[in-house]
Amino acid sequence: MGFMDVHGNVVIEPQFLQTFGDFSEAGYAVVQRPGEKQHIIINTLGETVFVIPKDHKSVSFTPPDKHGVFGVMHQVDADNKDLWHLDGRDWAFQGETHYYAMRLDGSIAFEAYLSGAIAGYYVFSNSGKINDKRGLMNHEGQVVLPPIYDQIRPSTTDPYVTVMKDGAANVFTFDGTAVFRQWFEIGRSTDLRPVTDGFWVAPTPAKGHADVFDVTSTEVIGTLPTTYWSPMIPRACPTLSGGIACIKHPEKGSAYFFPDGRAAMPGILGRPRWFKPEMRTGYFYEGRASFKLGEVWGYLDLSGRHAITPQFYSNLPFRDELARVRYPADGNSWDRYSYVDREGSVVWHQED
Repeated sequence: MGFMDVHGNVVIEPQFLQTFGDFSEAGYAVVQRPGEKQHIIINTLGETVFVIPKDHKSVSFTPPDKHGVFGVMHQVDADNKDLWHLDGRDWAFQGETHYYAMRLDGSIAFEAYLSGAIAGYYVFSNSGKINDKRGLMNHEGQVVLPPIYDQIRPSTTDPYVTVMKDGAANVFTFDGTAVFRQWFEIGRSTDLRPVTDGFWVAPTPAKGHADVFDVTSTEVIGTLPTTYWSPMIPRACPTLSGGIACIKHPEKGSAYFFPDGRAAMPGILGRPRWFKPEMRTGYFYEGRASFKLGEVWGYLDLSGRHAITPQFYSNLPFRDELARVRYPADGNSWDRYSYVDREGSVVWHQED
């Protein structure tokens, strides 16, 4: 496996057994070479920057950020077969395990399990257990929010994190200041939304809808209907993506709304335009949302028109103006795929 740029040009020749995700904004990626067990960190030239020490693994294969910090898990004496036990279908390590934030020189920045990172701040807990309380820490190891929260969701667009504790939610800045004076009741962790482009969506179960707040003014600027998630969660808090919320209904299908509650794609008399349930329309990313017609997928633009006609066997979102797709001619193989731009033109296609 190797890497290419957004124009389909190979920038690092295929030479790796595995590539774990993309390059970070700092220009690092985690890979594994053939015949080697250890993970390594490379730069955008394909050069080895750091070899992760023996008995260590990258947590979630997240590459170093601009501070050169990344999460690792140290399984002490991991080569001892007696310390591994079959748990269902998977082998679980039963030995001594430590979690660190490591630097590119191999030194330990601080001890913690890092489950998320954004702008030099890290969501951390004391272990990798799913029910552990979470906190927020900066790249120097200083605790901004103590590990007392059930959930923490960093924003990818704004310097805020959304937290949940004992069934209530609030928004905090990176210096640990609460944005709202009051906390908001939230029934499920799945309803906790991050701040997106300056807006925060909070459920209001008693009213049967969700309020949209302008985080700067802390004022409500609109309301959104709840969205269908599953038969078990029929009324979930909606999500903003690309400045638009996709609201799903089990019988009507799906419709799109702006944060202030206006229909993003008005139909007759300005009412929301509903797409049939079988179209399975998705969220907007970079001005494109996937939809299904028959057995193949295409992409809508912000007006609801077919920006890319249905022709694919996949519906991955756009990122950096490209989407990875599979054509019907490729059958059921996941090994042959293409990258298309926002107009549907093929930028790169795997020939063999």
